Amino acid sequence: MVKKTFTLIEIIFVIVILGLISVGSFKAIEMLYQRYHQVNAITKFTILSQTLLDEVSTILYYRTPLTAIGYSPTDGDFKKLEDIDDDKYTIFEWISEANDAKKHLGLEMGMGYSGFIDMSASNRDTLTLVAKDFNYTDINDTLNTIFNNTNDLNQTVAVIFAGNLDTGDTESEYNDSFGWHGYDHKKVFLISKFTKDNNDTNLTMTDDIKGNKIYAKFYLAASAWGIARGADIDKSASCLANLNVDDNTLLLFYNYRPWQNETFCADPHQNKTESNSGNVSILSRDVTAFRVKAVDYHIELKVQFEKPLFRGSDKNITITKQKVTF
Repeated sequence: MVKKTFTLIEIIFVIVILGLISVGSFKAIEMLYQRYHQVNAITKFTILSQTLLDEVSTILYYRTPLTAIGYSPTDGDFKKLEDIDDDKYTIFEWISEANDAKKHLGLEMGMGYSGFIDMSASNRDTLTLVAKDFNYTDINDTLNTIFNNTNDLNQTVAVIFAGNLDTGDTESEYNDSFGWHGYDHKKVFLISKFTKDNNDTNLTMTDDIKGNKIYAKFYLAASAWGIARGADIDKSASCLANLNVDDNTLLLFYNYRPWQNETFCADPHQNKTESNSGNVSILSRDVTAFRVKAVDYHIELKVQFEKPLFRGSDKNITITKQKVTF
């Protein structure tokens, strides 16, 4: 009896077919694996970018008019945001009013401040502005809690007038308006004393208010804010210790006051007369670009995220998103 067996050619043929099937299966699995990581990364970046832009928009909403600037980390130059015409202005800064203290008004009468001056009762010659519905103690407690300070209020806040139609007020030489990076602060007015008068408060101003126009509406400026990538700052600054900051880390700086000759704590081009000050927190990581543009009375924000598809991959996933804030 003859027993049938496979010939060598048949065995080789079967091995080749199985090999082709295996290669095809591995390729399919690899594609599925990459697709999974791609969808996961896109979903993650989409959520991160939207959350980031929403957070920045909320903070920006309470900026004081005309105070936003673009700042160059390479040479220390800055321009009003509306005048920026060069990519070197990669750091974005602005001054914000003390909105967290202001919004108390109405929730409980006698708390917070209204943001309005009694023009008929005020006297520029005696350096006195009568601030309506202004609770010095409540404002001071609120701001010290937010910034983790123990300051008197005149060390924290200053007055910036709203100008005509709330559009702001600046010097003809813009750089001397708000105290940015060693320049003068001719449109930021300092307060030397607060005197309670029922629900109002008399603000005794310093001499710099003399000769300036006074408006009925004012902003109580509490802090400057700045946004910058790690690539554009001094990563060796002590305020960044233990934060593991790399070039693509997007940071938020706050609790510093240009009108007191302060700059943010990781300023890479600090003016000799300035002191580094304030706090910092991480907004996001893997941010390869963050751009800000002023158009009329709104601000356009654009952010770009990028990272490898997965660990060890030579392919990157990139997401860009933009938003307009008013």
